[in-house]
Amino acid sequence: MMSNRLKEVTFLTVNDLKNEDIILPSKYSQVFENHANSLEVNIEDENVLFKDLHEDNVNIDKIVRQTNDNLSILYQSTDDARTAILNKDDKSLQNIYGELAKMKSKINLLQKELFSDSLTKAFNRKWFMDYYLINKSFPEDGALAFIDLNKFKYINDTFGHLVGDQVLKYLVDFLKKEFKDKEIKVLRYAGDEFIVLFNQNTINQFDIKTLMTNAQKKLARQKLKTSKFKNIQFSFSFGLVPFKKDEQLEKIVLKADELMYKNKKALISR
Repeated sequence: MMSNRLKEVTFLTVNDLKNEDIILPSKYSQVFENHANSLEVNIEDENVLFKDLHEDNVNIDKIVRQTNDNLSILYQSTDDARTAILNKDDKSLQNIYGELAKMKSKINLLQKELFSDSLTKAFNRKWFMDYYLINKSFPEDGALAFIDLNKFKYINDTFGHLVGDQVLKYLVDFLKKEFKDKEIKVLRYAGDEFIVLFNQNTINQFDIKTLMTNAQKKLARQKLKTSKFKNIQFSFSFGLVPFKKDEQLEKIVLKADELMYKNKKALISR
């Protein structure tokens, strides 16, 4: 679990690099380290954070390369189409149309990859910051549940990071199944922290606090089995906060984070 100051470092880093077209791992690491030093945050033990960063950058690099390839094909297809029109070559035009249709499908898949967390396949922070939010403000009324896995560092230290990865994937799959058909979005915010977004339509139809509490209790009773370990149990804590259109993200996340820690303390004291 990242400390509040480490979250602040992450937020400041993402904010600084938000408008960059391409973010190389070296640049991210340097900006991150500068903010960490200025806030006196020790990042030597945060191997999981940089592992996630590396995976995300590898994924983005792949998408950039594939996008460039598609642009080259589009450029060539445009020239071919111009020639086919001048020559009134209907057969060539049909072939070009078929290639463009395939490219459109590939671009849709690339967009999905760009906005998906490479490990869990939940929405990623890029989707949240660049696609959903408008100038770091909410585009609609709704509610946000801030989720933090309990004792995740213990899981990584005891069973290894591969099992830790499986736990993260299991959590997302579990949440998606629990909230299926309820217009609820699950995104990976940072490390073992996730956000569940509820729109106003869902809030009008369901008691969302009950939904979250029931999911929390149900997950705590389940057991994850891996190839090496059996019956691994884990749970999460959450803070649930409503938001209004145009409210700032930082304000809502801080409230949800405070409520999440209260929920975590309540679970520990039982």
